[in-house]
Amino acid sequence: MRRLSYLVVLLLLSGPLTGCTSPPDNTETASGCTYPDALNFNESAVTDDGSCEYPGPPEEALGCTYEGATNYDVAATVDDGSCEYPPDPVPGCMNSSALNFNATADTDDGSCRYIQPHVLMVLLDGWRPDVIAAAHTPTIDMMMQDSAYSMEARVEDTAISGSGHSSFLTGVHRDKHNVHGNSFGDANYQEYPYWFNLLKYERPEMHTAAYHNWLPMADAALDFSVCGYCVDMYVTGSDNSIATQLATDLANQQMDAVTIVIDAPDAAGHAYGFHPSIPQYVAAMNQSDALIGMMMDAIFARTNYAEEDWMVIVSSDHAGSGYGHGYNIPEHREVPLIIWGVESPGPIWPAPDAVDIVPTALRHMGVDVRPEWDLDGRAVGLEPTGQSDAELGINLVFNGDAELERGYWPSGQDASIPGWTDNGTLTTWVYGAPTYILMDDPGPSDRGLNYFGGGSSGDSSMHQDIDLSAIQSDIQGGSITYSLTAFIGGYSTQDDRMEVLVEFFDSSGNLLLSDGIGPLYAEDRNNTTGIYLQGEIGEVPPSSTYVRVTLNAYLESGYNDAYADNVSLILSNQ
Repeated sequence: MRRLSYLVVLLLLSGPLTGCTSPPDNTETASGCTYPDALNFNESAVTDDGSCEYPGPPEEALGCTYEGATNYDVAATVDDGSCEYPPDPVPGCMNSSALNFNATADTDDGSCRYIQPHVLMVLLDGWRPDVIAAAHTPTIDMMMQDSAYSMEARVEDTAISGSGHSSFLTGVHRDKHNVHGNSFGDANYQEYPYWFNLLKYERPEMHTAAYHNWLPMADAALDFSVCGYCVDMYVTGSDNSIATQLATDLANQQMDAVTIVIDAPDAAGHAYGFHPSIPQYVAAMNQSDALIGMMMDAIFARTNYAEEDWMVIVSSDHAGSGYGHGYNIPEHREVPLIIWGVESPGPIWPAPDAVDIVPTALRHMGVDVRPEWDLDGRAVGLEPTGQSDAELGINLVFNGDAELERGYWPSGQDASIPGWTDNGTLTTWVYGAPTYILMDDPGPSDRGLNYFGGGSSGDSSMHQDIDLSAIQSDIQGGSITYSLTAFIGGYSTQDDRMEVLVEFFDSSGNLLLSDGIGPLYAEDRNNTTGIYLQGEIGEVPPSSTYVRVTLNAYLESGYNDAYADNVSLILSNQ
């Protein structure tokens, strides 16, 4: 046993025995299709066995394969020649409001042309309305057919050329432009400039031209220190020379906004008299009409006239009587205003003011008046106007609250009051002026900004006539009543006092009934400053065809401190 064990040990120490081995690691290798795009791809296969099966070629899809075609088929694989292409673009003007609108165009090429606005403002110095009928005025007669017009336009209460020219050309009254006569040393053209300055502010490309024969005002207003580059062409000379030059320039110049001042009526009036019975004054009107005719012919002959929208405004700085002017009377303050080229020709109501000319011209030129310009006028003649038909149950008094025109700080200046026939110094004042009506003094709660004041001196009066034809059948029934109300009063212990009258007339002008409220004396208002509601009620005479409302301001001393506001007349069924 010991010998056997020893032998085993020797065998183990001498290494493996020949012919006696362990079985090898014989793990099986995976085979199959190793091509990923094959239908039978075997991701476990290591060895490709040639068994891969592939998909057949895709079926062809015929159609238009060009992406720019109108019938492009995203699913098509083979182009079949069916592609349809958009037509060539048709360039042109695509804005229907343009002169050259092309209804077939599908591509705007920037060629649109539009009617271009132009304006000519003609100031006939010293022009009375009634001389038109006495003179030979074929141009004005032609223009009137296509004009908005008034023969009762109002100018400054000074009725002097310097203040009148300035209001005509700046659009503000004399307390703003500060020209109260024919001296321009203190003119405030810096703040209230020649209207070209306002036009250029909004439309710097506009070409402006001024033709003046009276230089003091023009030189002051067009001075570079206040006008800058507001005027592109400034021509001076006699009436004939500047009118002839303007006609020439219209033929070959860009002319967007033009002013011209003609002096013939004023010169003839001072030399021979302001009246249509004076042959020399009538001759001056004939001459002025011929000069305007020359300008109009030049406008009509312009190369691009068919593409231009011309407005021609003709008015004056004052009228006159005797051998002069300068008084606050209708003969000096009432002038013609003709606005040719408007869409709604006919009378302008209520009567316009000279300061309305600049806002009207700016509106035509496509310029909106900015509040900071502080203009006094309003655009007129651009839309149909007329006094509203009378109705039952509403206030028939136009501008009875004094708000249609701006009020003045009491200073002796007399405002024109739209809607009223104002032949005296009755005016509109602002609430809040010291020693006049303050905002917390007795008066209407809805007092607005302005009230009526008696004016600078003497008794004064104004009225308006109201046509009742629209409610004639109601009145003829004999059951209509009227209610007349107003706030009236005065200043402190002074007996300046206001009266409001109502008068009914038949078709022949016969007075049928007169009634009224006031006047209020100082003791009636307990010697206090303010205005107090007063009223009267009565029956309307059945034959009434129109009614007149009148304000009478009676003076005791100093300024006429007779006050009124919120004047109302209402007709109603009983």
